[in-house]
Amino acid sequence: MTEYIIRDATQEDVLDIVLAVKQFCKEIPHPAWSKINTNKINELVTTLINHEIGFVKLIDHNGEIVGALIAMVSEIPINDFKFAQELMFWIDPEHRNGKTSMKLINEYTLWSEQVGCNFARLSELDNILSSKASVLFKRKGYKPIETAYIKEI
Repeated sequence: MTEYIIRDATQEDVLDIVLAVKQFCKEIPHPAWSKINTNKINELVTTLINHEIGFVKLIDHNGEIVGALIAMVSEIPINDFKFAQELMFWIDPEHRNGKTSMKLINEYTLWSEQVGCNFARLSELDNILSSKASVLFKRKGYKPIETAYIKEI
């Protein structure tokens, strides 16, 4: 039986997370994700692991990181609401079984409530990856409210 463990990230995981983000970005066929700054990712993850407004959970499979959900609390500039904002969410393609991602989303939603957020946000790249993350998000009670359009300049 294959076991997946969802756990909090530690500082010892930062390099593995940076490498996983780099690999994930290689899979996204869009120039906005084609170049990454590993120092920025390292700094971001390190900060979020150490701060109460940060959420960094990993999916561990036999000692290997095969997925993560990284998020932070942010305020909306037009009102007093607080959002849990997912910054990075990925699971390696060969480990996408649906069950583990649902558990990870549950933990993210619970954390969002515990830190006083009014809303929790998840993003998907279904249009450019031909994926179906939105189906999972809707199943977990998330609703689409905005579509982003990007133009390279």
